[in-house]
Amino acid sequence: MEQAMFTKHGNEPNPLDSTGLCLLSLDGGGVRGLSTLYILKSIMDQLNHERKKDNLLPTRPCEVFDLIGGTSTGGLIAIMLGWLEMSVDECITAYSDLAETVFGEKLSRIPVNIKGKVKPRFDSAKLESAIKKVITQCGACETDLFNNSTERRCRTFVCSIDRDTKDMVRLRSYSLPDEPSICATVCEAALATSAVTTFFDPVSIGCRTFADGGFGANNPVEEVEGEAANIWCSETRDLMPLVKCFISIGTGNPGKKAFEDNMAKFLSETVVQIASETEAAEKKFIARWAKHFDEKRYFRFNVEQGLQSIGLDEYKKKGAIEAASEGYLTHIAQKSRVRDCIQNLRLKQSMYI
Repeated sequence: MEQAMFTKHGNEPNPLDSTGLCLLSLDGGGVRGLSTLYILKSIMDQLNHERKKDNLLPTRPCEVFDLIGGTSTGGLIAIMLGWLEMSVDECITAYSDLAETVFGEKLSRIPVNIKGKVKPRFDSAKLESAIKKVITQCGACETDLFNNSTERRCRTFVCSIDRDTKDMVRLRSYSLPDEPSICATVCEAALATSAVTTFFDPVSIGCRTFADGGFGANNPVEEVEGEAANIWCSETRDLMPLVKCFISIGTGNPGKKAFEDNMAKFLSETVVQIASETEAAEKKFIARWAKHFDEKRYFRFNVEQGLQSIGLDEYKKKGAIEAASEGYLTHIAQKSRVRDCIQNLRLKQSMYI
């Protein structure tokens, strides 16, 4: 079965199969980010099962992927997996605890004040405190810089929006010679990507102010593509021949709903729905990466049914999120895609052993 995954390179196996780039893109979606983690857990558990049969040690996402990028919830998870080097199981526990702490109590049910100004519904200080707790529990310092000049095998970046220009900004754990660099702590980077409009206050880094990247790239797959090109082929921009495995994981298809006419509902529901839309980006991306999809090098996993009615802050519905994700993964079509994904990942030779 392994041999079937090889693309022939003359009479020899294609070296791309063992040394090519592995990329991971993580959507935003509030507490539904747990679905992302359950899907990734299934992939990593099966990969480590195969490694055990080959007498290899278990591996973590930071040892498999060359680049992890995310937006909002996905950005926070990217930092946990890539920068803090957590296992998926550790990340699920930490993320669940964080969600309960942050979303356990609302400051307000109405997203505007009497002057019509948008106000946060949750306590931003609790979010900051919860993020700092995760950082310190992993043995890092809450004041550590996101890009601290440490050479890491797995590069990590998160998406955020500059509130002055509305431009998408990438906060990186590494430097690029021809790209601007924003000096942010790991905590500031996590806050900047997860400061969902109407949920939390904007985040200040130096003299600039940021909000979560959902409005610009809630499905950051094109951001991951662009960033990988910046890193590994900045002159040619010809990334596709370098990519062994590109995985994009969503937080569940939210379905389609009409705009709300009521202003409070428009801000609290429609704006959030727009910011958390991911499938339009997926359709455009897969049209360009169709060959990689056919060759079992590009994979998109996103629960189709069961998460539509779960709000971004409904942390008590962890069981429903897990059940919907499990049902999605056990469908025969997804079993086949996951199996193909595992066979791809297990061939990479540069993973730590």
